[in-house]
Amino acid sequence: MLSALLAWTLVAAPAASAPAASPAWERAVAAAREAVARGQLDARSKTPLAERARAAGLDASAIVRLLTDLVDACPADTCPGLAREDATAPLIRALAELGGPADAPILVRLAARHQYNAELALEQLLLRAMSEAVPKARCAPPTAAELAAARADLGDYAVIRLRDGRLRGEAPTAAELDDLAYFYASVAAAGPEVGAAVEARAGSPLKPGTADPERERLVAAMTAAESAGDLAGVARHGLAYLERLGYPGALDGSAEDTWAWGGARYSYVFRDLARAGELLGDHALADHLYRRADPGGGACGTSTSYRWEIQVRGAIRSAEHLGDCRLALPERLLDIDGARWSAPPVLEDYGPARLAAAGFDLPRLLRGAVLTAGRDREPAELRAALERAPAPLRTAALARLARRGPEAWERRVHAIEGLADIAGRAAIPVLSAMLPTSPPTERRRLLAALGALAERPIADPCDPDDHGFSGRGSSQWERPIGALGDRCDTSLRLPEAGRLALSLAPWLDDPDPETRQAAAEALGRIGHRAALPALRARRSDPYSPDDRRRCDDDDRCRRYFPVRDAVAEAIQTIRERSASDPAWRRHDPAPTAR
Repeated sequence: MLSALLAWTLVAAPAASAPAASPAWERAVAAAREAVARGQLDARSKTPLAERARAAGLDASAIVRLLTDLVDACPADTCPGLAREDATAPLIRALAELGGPADAPILVRLAARHQYNAELALEQLLLRAMSEAVPKARCAPPTAAELAAARADLGDYAVIRLRDGRLRGEAPTAAELDDLAYFYASVAAAGPEVGAAVEARAGSPLKPGTADPERERLVAAMTAAESAGDLAGVARHGLAYLERLGYPGALDGSAEDTWAWGGARYSYVFRDLARAGELLGDHALADHLYRRADPGGGACGTSTSYRWEIQVRGAIRSAEHLGDCRLALPERLLDIDGARWSAPPVLEDYGPARLAAAGFDLPRLLRGAVLTAGRDREPAELRAALERAPAPLRTAALARLARRGPEAWERRVHAIEGLADIAGRAAIPVLSAMLPTSPPTERRRLLAALGALAERPIADPCDPDDHGFSGRGSSQWERPIGALGDRCDTSLRLPEAGRLALSLAPWLDDPDPETRQAAAEALGRIGHRAALPALRARRSDPYSPDDRRRCDDDDRCRRYFPVRDAVAEAIQTIRERSASDPAWRRHDPAPTAR
């Protein structure tokens, strides 16, 4: 919310003082606590929270009244009483289960007072509203006519591949052309990429623009509207603020005088205005603004992924309300919450199960998207690659580049990782075949995706007396890849893992040190002894970045050898995992009789 932005601007603001306790506050607290106790809303129970609330006579309107009384009696912008009040969070959680968009104003008011549970509840309400819109939205794979039109439009398309150390454009094979046509037909109606809009004359935290009193007044009015739960006011004042910067055209970013750690104030206004539009039913406005806001651009980029995820979810919800799932098909392919492996699949979340249920061939979609890899190179590098294409493709491909831009779909949908996740075992030969003709950046991602897909769990998932586990975390969003070893029926058995490890081991000798490091990490995750000889041969890898040192807890520093470290870790992991090889062999499936 915009109020949260103002609390984290680069210029600190004085904290608001807590209001004195009042009879109204005491009555509101007593009523809220009584309701929570009556419904056992703060207890752990097998009975769903919504069911407990209804049994206690607490419907959405009753909870809204209780929360409204609390907020009205605690009016300060940063009211410590709400945060300390143990009844607030259970009531918010119950409202998230029972309410709908019509109940959002009280949650907006609570979010403006820094109640994070209210932010989560708003997301839950919006997701439920989307689930009701999903059955009404058009969602179907491309028709034969659409496929024919897309195929005809790809006669000037060149796939970027590495040949003899140089990138060059090549005509797709017939099979590749089929996959490309399927992908292009499916994304023909897709909206703009989330967070990729370029505003006019970019500003920065180091070069803020000149203060504009009218903009300040409008921001204050928008903040007040949020505090009052006035969604129409948020929309009215937010649009007027943006118009001062040039909206609906490209904004004059250099005029913005307020920057937060996460970016320009106008980007926060975009997001708050998008959510207000969504809650008010203006889904076209919401879609436009969720896609246009810049999730970064500030002094600190650590929360960029978080803001981008918020915008992606909003774009998906808006598409369903606008009546066509294809508008957000690229965003669904990201599987942003990694819920595809749930049982049964969740069709009404933000992932690709919705597309699969509608009849889309997900592996084919991603095989087509993978063929656009390399088109996110620097403009001069991409043009040079196309200039190396054979005639007459060269002239046609350059003309297409001038007309349509780079068409960097692989980067947008994270197709390498997506294909690994969705196609599973069938992705291994496809991704492996791409390794020799991919430039180093994509090659490292291919190796990482193969390692994640084939990661060996601690114990055999086919052993009924044990449970395997493997997992990695990151502060930055990564396209999730479900490991084959998560389930017995998909796990790579030792002979398969050994063949894959041997096929990747030659990349330990690649001239690019980061590729060697990625290969070592992938082999460690696969966890097969077949890779040990090749790994041991790289234990003295010479690569060391000139400007990096590794220090221990005693501040003793040494030169950093990233490939050596990755090799040593891989060897250790393989030794640990391969200790269970005899147990794995005992649980191998019996050979099929011929």
